[in-house]
Amino acid sequence: MKREFQFRWDFVYDRWELLAKGLGMTLYVSFLGMILALALGLLIANMRMSKFAPLRWLAQAYINIFRAIPLFVFIIWMYYGLPIVLGIDFDPITAGVLCLALQYAGWLAEIYRSGIGAIGKGQREAALSLGLTRFQTFWDVIFPQAFRIMLPPMGNNFVGMLKDSSLVGIIGVFELVRQAQLAVSQTFRPFEFYTAIAIIYIILTQLLSQGVSVLERRQQV
Repeated sequence: MKREFQFRWDFVYDRWELLAKGLGMTLYVSFLGMILALALGLLIANMRMSKFAPLRWLAQAYINIFRAIPLFVFIIWMYYGLPIVLGIDFDPITAGVLCLALQYAGWLAEIYRSGIGAIGKGQREAALSLGLTRFQTFWDVIFPQAFRIMLPPMGNNFVGMLKDSSLVGIIGVFELVRQAQLAVSQTFRPFEFYTAIAIIYIILTQLLSQGVSVLERRQQV
């Protein structure tokens, strides 16, 4: 006899606070991770473009290593391996944020490098000839133009980090997926809760993508 399945949203509704807490943690971890990745990625990109060869080699090694390691493996190694090897112990949230930031900085560094490299050297030389410092030339002339080029791939990285933040649950960070797993263990209704978080992720990624699109249109004006 075939058993009929009934989809029960009421289980999700009764435990909405769990999912709300998980959503807050997902956004928190993703936001901190992206801010750190943006800053570190810019530093690595400048090292990669440096005239000093050792800095270029160091930046290239960083990019190659951190982009090659699967994030799942990196999180496990950071949280469980570092205390054993170096005696460095991070709490789960710090470890999760650092892993996201360190890995995505490698991808963002190449985005920065490509965007900045696309701006002609003539503009840099013209700005310097007008008396602008190198710092002013970079932030007032080069970076605003490069930002228009970098924004679309950066947006893809923002979306990627938002989804990858679900992996920090493996070290005890109660983000959205981990909270859903907790709710499933209490109700034995996996289909409802995993459907709910799938919908939440779709909404989040669409909002983020639309936000990036709005920024792109404003930059083109």
